[in-house]
Amino acid sequence: MQLRLIKPAELDQAALLADSIFRKPGATSMKELFPLIFRPGLSHSYAAITEDGKVAAFMGLVPSTIKTGDAFLNVFSIGAVCTDPAFRGQGLAGQLLQLCQAHAAESDASLIFVSGDRSLYTRAGCVPFGGTQFAELNASSAQALAAAAGEEWTLRPMQPGDFFAVYRLLNEREAGHVYSPGELALLLGTEAYASVLGLAQRTLVAVRDGSIEGFAAVAVPAAADVPAPSTATAVEWAGQPSAVAALLAKAALCGGVGTLQVPVPWQERSLLALLRDAGASLSGGANSGTVCIADRAALLRQTEGCRKGLDLSSVQDDKELLSLLFDPASSEDFNAIPLPYMSGLRFI
Repeated sequence: MQLRLIKPAELDQAALLADSIFRKPGATSMKELFPLIFRPGLSHSYAAITEDGKVAAFMGLVPSTIKTGDAFLNVFSIGAVCTDPAFRGQGLAGQLLQLCQAHAAESDASLIFVSGDRSLYTRAGCVPFGGTQFAELNASSAQALAAAAGEEWTLRPMQPGDFFAVYRLLNEREAGHVYSPGELALLLGTEAYASVLGLAQRTLVAVRDGSIEGFAAVAVPAAADVPAPSTATAVEWAGQPSAVAALLAKAALCGGVGTLQVPVPWQERSLLALLRDAGASLSGGANSGTVCIADRAALLRQTEGCRKGLDLSSVQDDKELLSLLFDPASSEDFNAIPLPYMSGLRFI
């Protein structure tokens, strides 16, 4: 058995293995949902390969950059982790995780985000992180939110001609993934997180005086008369808080939605205030998934501009360092560094 970087010619086989574990027959393939993992290119993913060339286990590893304030974090995300049932119990996933962590450390990455919280990851140092307020809009609070947002917006489905305006809004956020235009266009079309939830993605824009001032992607039931496997969820948004609020209210009031969950990162205080004042129920929690430090020196270097001279070099425990940096409730002496909610358009 070889454990190594996967070769481009082996990615189709890895996608088929992932389909057999995660997708129902007839469902959209993981290859289509997660092109950043499975399309040919400079792959960072690892696999366990048998002597006859079979993919026995796979771990997707995808690089990206997160903008937070004036800082840029080089990070990796882990996803589509799977092992052929015939090869389980051999510790392959744990060995692949060690290889991925070493790869990230050698690549000047500061963090590794993982979409799961299994013991496989927590044993390797992955911990919950950040802060999120989970809002739930029902019909009553959605109507109140729509009234508070005002009637100055024209709310409509996103069209291809809206692309660069939406691209601008996403890149103007205080914290968010850095997208290239091609990558954003690809991810808007794959609808990965909505599909994982068994829902359909809808993209909406809010227009005022001919200018697009709000964007929202929401995962909603595909049909109003068919029971959905998951609650409707806001996937990603950007723009003026009142414009975003109007879009979320519209999505929540669509037929078949019932309630709309909105995971709002702690730093989006204006949107949270609008949701709270409208009567949406709010509950606090962490960001999505878990995170571990890829390279401590890279993390301290890449966050230096956000820390305003605060010296954290003496903090030895990784969990404590991650909490001090990203948990808004961790320290009164330091403003936490905002991060985007990780289960969005770029869900891995």
